[in-house]
Amino acid sequence: MAGKIKKKLDFSEFDLRKFDLTRKYDDDFSPADGILWRDHMLLYAMALFIFSFIVWAGFSSLSEVVHGRGEVIPAGSVQVIQSLEGGIISDMLVREGDTVKASQPLLRLSDVQARADLEANSRKYYGMLATVVRLEAEAGGQPLKFPDDVVKGAPESVTAETGAYAEGEKQLQSRLDVLRQQLAQRKQKLIGLKQKISDGDAVLKLAEARRKMVAPMVARGSAAKEELLQIDSDIAQKRADLDALKQSLPLTAAEVKEAEGRIIEQDSTFRADAQRQLSKMMVDLNALKATLAALRDKSRRTEIRSPVYGTVMNIRIRTVGGVVKPGEPIMEVVPLKGQLVVETLVRPADIAFIHTGQKAVVRLTAYDFSVYGALQGRVVEVSPDSTTNEKGESFYHVRIRTDQSSLKKDGKSFPIIPGMQATVDIVTGKRTVM
Repeated sequence: MAGKIKKKLDFSEFDLRKFDLTRKYDDDFSPADGILWRDHMLLYAMALFIFSFIVWAGFSSLSEVVHGRGEVIPAGSVQVIQSLEGGIISDMLVREGDTVKASQPLLRLSDVQARADLEANSRKYYGMLATVVRLEAEAGGQPLKFPDDVVKGAPESVTAETGAYAEGEKQLQSRLDVLRQQLAQRKQKLIGLKQKISDGDAVLKLAEARRKMVAPMVARGSAAKEELLQIDSDIAQKRADLDALKQSLPLTAAEVKEAEGRIIEQDSTFRADAQRQLSKMMVDLNALKATLAALRDKSRRTEIRSPVYGTVMNIRIRTVGGVVKPGEPIMEVVPLKGQLVVETLVRPADIAFIHTGQKAVVRLTAYDFSVYGALQGRVVEVSPDSTTNEKGESFYHVRIRTDQSSLKKDGKSFPIIPGMQATVDIVTGKRTVM
């Protein structure tokens, strides 16, 4: 018994020195005192721990979550890439899974025929434009001057239209010269007629003056009566001739006016004919302009571009030299712009606790969560009805829109594409630990 007490005494002394360095030892210290103090300290520590746990459990909260597995789906409509006219693939510029920007070329079709049609119609267009410029100059009576783009686009037509303009002006001037000569002749005739009238009037006045001199002499018998009769006859003839000249004066003046009018008419006819041709040519030119615009558009469509920023998927024709039919789907581009949408399946037993606006945590299986982290998001859509899979299990579709469209680490961005699998935790509420 004494041996046991001694062992206890030795153990107690060791413990007291380890846990209570401030205790003052003396020769009267007993082993029972050390054991009692140690038990009290252990009870105090346990009580403090239990009290702290109760306080923490009463005030701390835990998130209640609904777990699910999901898949990244396109946030926008999948863009089906097609060719309106079809053709032969000359260059394939992307591969399956490539991320492309909006308007980035995806592939090129052979543009030999499209380019040939465009060049031929461009030459025709500039040739017609050269004709239009010439007709405008003729219709307006203006000097001929071709724009630089017409000279560059159709130099042969410019040369031909320059010659046509010169020939047209030459023929016009030739006809006008004939009419001007006729006008000059008629003007000269009018001048001569007026001069004859003036001369005839003067001669008539002299004859009348002579009669006035002879008539008294005949009355006195100093001159023969026959002489007076001759003078009267001469006056009558001169008056008749003068009247005839005066009557022809308006007709001759009208002939002058007619000649002047024919000159004006000839010039106007030439200009009007040019204007008629111009009007018809403008109709043809506008029609060709529309055709040219369509050909340019067709030529541009030989380089098929992505309509959106996204990921290339489901390439159906990959071979250079492959034939693309008009309207045939070539590939798809899944939009990536903006936030991602993750669709997850939730059991009917959990759907009552889920509504739009709830927070969610998305972990992508393609990226290690411990390295790349997770995406934060919110519930944006809950299907109104459940669906049943091939195993006969019912689920509701819940969509979560993430705050980011990629994962980031060390300044690098890691893309997330549709089809990636994910685990989803939807926070449905909170509760205390107690």
